[in-house]
Parts: sequence; structure tokens; C-alpha cells
Amino acid sequence: MPPAGTRLPRSAAPGPAPRLISPGPPPEWRFGELTVVIGASRAELRYAREAVGSSPPTPEAIAAAVERARQRLAARSRGPDELLPALAAAYAAVLRRRGGRPGDRVPLVELRDELGGTRAQFAWDLARLRRERRLVVGGHRIDLGVATGHAAARRSQVVWLANDGGGGYFLQSFRLIAQEVHS
Repeated sequence: MPPAGTRLPRSAAPGPAPRLISPGPPPEWRFGELTVVIGASRAELRYAREAVGSSPPTPEAIAAAVERARQRLAARSRGPDELLPALAAAYAAVLRRRGGRPGDRVPLVELRDELGGTRAQFAWDLARLRRERRLVVGGHRIDLGVATGHAAARRSQVVWLANDGGGGYFLQSFRLIAQEVHS
């Protein structure tokens, strides 16, 4: 296991240089948008606080696993042109099931369940929408509600939206709001 002070190889992983975020134990490193928690027998890779891979705890193996995890998340990502209509349809389905009206908030995890896929992939795709500034579908703006207080502590009820700097926040709800037209 590389000690907390070990420098992981920069050339082995594209993107920002790895940086130590917690000396541990176990130590945690950031490789761009991924977090690597290095244990005695394996390193766990996480995106949006969800496991997305693992590797032996050597610098070279970790760097290779990080690249594989990034490629897998990117390859499985639904582009905005595919994801936005799917989100709108899932929102309509959840509203129908709950007896809600357009504009009502629905639990984001129910929307994720309606779409299928992993928690990490859903978070990756939402972050992609935000990064690409594609938060409007069919004349409606996506409004994501931040989880506060005790709601944020209930992992099964929230989605972590990671930002490019390694931070992020928990989201709890989703709704579509009619987009204002400015002339």
C-alpha cells in the first residue's frame, strides 16, 4: 500500500495530477473526478461516493484502473440529446404514479429508478448535463432540489452531484419548470 506521502505517477493517468485529500487511514486520493481509497489489500475507486472499480493498491495499477473507470463511465453515458427526453418521460411517469401535477417535485431517486442504470452512472450523466449547460428540455428547465439537514444523511434518498473540483452536494428532488421566454 502506498503511504499517504507517496506520489502517484502523473504520467500514468490523464487528467489532473492526483492529490491527497485525506491521509487516512485509509488514505484517499483525487484523480480528477474520481476518488481512490487505498486499503491494505485493494484500492477502491469511487465516483459520486459510489464504487466504480477497484485495483491492487500499487500506483501503476491504480492509475490504470482510474483510466478504465473513466472510460467506462464516459462510454455508458447518455448524451444530452438522449438523456433529456428520457428524463422528461421518467418525470411524467413518476408524476402519474404519485398523482402529481406538472411542476411538482419528485424524489430524484425515483426518477433514477425509472431510468435504470447505476447510481454512479446517473450522477455522472447529471453532472454531464450541468457541465454542458444542457438543463432545458421541451421548453422546461430542470430544477434539482438540494437535500438539507437529515435528508442528506439518508443515502438511499439522495444523489451526490460531484463537481469538477472534487466537491459536490446531495440532491433530493427533481422537477421541470416552464422556461421563461425573454424577448
